[in-house]
Amino acid sequence: MALYDGPRQITAGILAAILFLGLFFGLNLVWWLALVLAAVGYGALLLVIPHRRRADEIILTAKTSKADLQSAGEALSDSAKRLTDTITKLPKADATAVEEMAQRILSIRENILRDPEDYRLTRRFITTYLPNMVQTVETYAGLTGRTKGAQSDRLDALGAQIRAFAPVVDQIDRACIENDLAALESEVDALGTQLSRRMT
Repeated sequence: MALYDGPRQITAGILAAILFLGLFFGLNLVWWLALVLAAVGYGALLLVIPHRRRADEIILTAKTSKADLQSAGEALSDSAKRLTDTITKLPKADATAVEEMAQRILSIRENILRDPEDYRLTRRFITTYLPNMVQTVETYAGLTGRTKGAQSDRLDALGAQIRAFAPVVDQIDRACIENDLAALESEVDALGTQLSRRMT
């Protein structure tokens, strides 16, 4: 029976725990060996229990419309521009991080317009997290240079959080590229199989 990923992991974890108890108490194995075997069992169970895709995953892979992609592309372009507009107001370290974010956002845009499957990977980021992130950077840029004393310390802490956005956006961009690589690898494997059949 196919399960959604959360229940699937919980089910595998419960069965692995039962396996550990059986090995440790039932067969009297040393605890570390029982734990290793239970961990292996957990991994095997994840392979055996099929993953059930959520309805939104199915819809997005099969029915991503041109309007969806156009809207996402416009949102990403607008976000990159708004981030770029804040750069001159920011300290150097923050400006570098924000500039990198803007470049990565444009890269994500190119990825999803090239491959609609990448839209599934980035949809929640584009619709939920990105607007909040851009608004946070804009507010921070507006406060830079206006704070004093303890307020400056609080602003520095916010700056550190904003700089931490950059590697997250980078990971999302890399996930799109990895998705494209995985698709290409599958195509190459399929082509290799076809060629080997023709040669035999």
